[in-house]
Amino acid sequence: MRRLTPLSGPLLRLAVVNFLASIGFGMYASGNAIYFTRYAGLPVSQVGVGLTIAGLVWLPLSIHLGRFADKVGARRSTVVMGVAQVLLLVAATAVHGLAEFVVVVSLLGVFVQGGWICREALVAEMVDSEARVSVSAYLRSAFNVGIILGALAAGLALTLDDAPAYLGLILGSALAEAAATVLCLGLPKREAGPERRADAVPIRHAVRDVPYLTLSVLYGLLAVGDIVLRIGIPLWIVTLSGLPRGLGAWLYGLNAVLVVALQVPLSRGAETFGGVRRLLLLASFASTASCLAIAVSAGVPALVGVGALVVAVALLSLSEVWSSAAGWKLRYELAPAWAQGTWGGVFALGSSVNLVLGPAVVTLVVARYEATGWAALAAGFLLVAAAVVPAMAWALRTRAAGPADEVASHKAVTQGAESREDEAKEVKTKEVKS
Repeated sequence: MRRLTPLSGPLLRLAVVNFLASIGFGMYASGNAIYFTRYAGLPVSQVGVGLTIAGLVWLPLSIHLGRFADKVGARRSTVVMGVAQVLLLVAATAVHGLAEFVVVVSLLGVFVQGGWICREALVAEMVDSEARVSVSAYLRSAFNVGIILGALAAGLALTLDDAPAYLGLILGSALAEAAATVLCLGLPKREAGPERRADAVPIRHAVRDVPYLTLSVLYGLLAVGDIVLRIGIPLWIVTLSGLPRGLGAWLYGLNAVLVVALQVPLSRGAETFGGVRRLLLLASFASTASCLAIAVSAGVPALVGVGALVVAVALLSLSEVWSSAAGWKLRYELAPAWAQGTWGGVFALGSSVNLVLGPAVVTLVVARYEATGWAALAAGFLLVAAAVVPAMAWALRTRAAGPADEVASHKAVTQGAESREDEAKEVKTKEVKS
């Protein structure tokens, strides 16, 4: 990836698919809690519990969602996930009780996550390995722009604060996802022939790829920075005196703008594994420095505190950009070419550690330990930096030495599966004759 070129043809269509899907996701994610309380009439406590359950249900299913993409093809599976999301969003407009709420939002969580995994598998099918980081950088920029627009639409609905606005928010999300799904039908389809058959690789091989899973967990720990942005900094601002209460929203907007502007140019270092290692270290150090900047914002004049938080958000944005670029290289290049969906599910499972641990850790830091807690979190990011180098060395040692070895290994697995099938057919034929 010596230079990043604009997208065209099917890849431009894929970027538009990502853009539309992200608008729908931004509308739903930014307004679902208020929608289910204000429109559906559910208590806040029940909505919180239901959304937590929804966030956990998809975790054990992520590998199977990726497996589904390998079996039926990435494009077809992406369409299936999109159709399911549209139907569930429409069903959400009829939710008025706890049980149906939990069912609908849990299934939505499964198919939203499945859509992400399948679209990543689609990138693996459509793009050569040397261009995947470049293409993913463009796709992420499009995704972030869509998230911003979706959040603005949600903000408008929350401002109007009436039933038609909330209903329009959910139906608008469904409409955006439906448009993305229809566009996806026009993407090229790659048939999964015998040499790409997912059944040739047992799913247990993906689950037992501990080095790959370890790297995904480290990537997820770096993503705790997103929890700091969305939850930690807004809560921290409320605890400090003299800072404007709306500062958290402005800082989150600053993060979105920085990521959109920097994702493509700062992804240039991820064309080699040496570059990936450097980017992960940079991301870890940036997250460390950001936590220290947040700690500094306490007990200082308001203007200095605001400046420290702006620096912290800029550092977290750099960490997000660098870790994302590194994550694409790891997720695609360390996974078998013929089972990108399945290994992508493993990567999603490991990297979700930020969703499981992040909110609890960050809120505990803010509520109980304050500046000392931010310093401790900074030390945690340093531990991630220390683990990156040996983890990458371990993962690379367990991969094939090169493409030729990978092909040979795959052929051996496939031929083994085919020979077992031939033996089974032969035995069956003998039994019939006898």
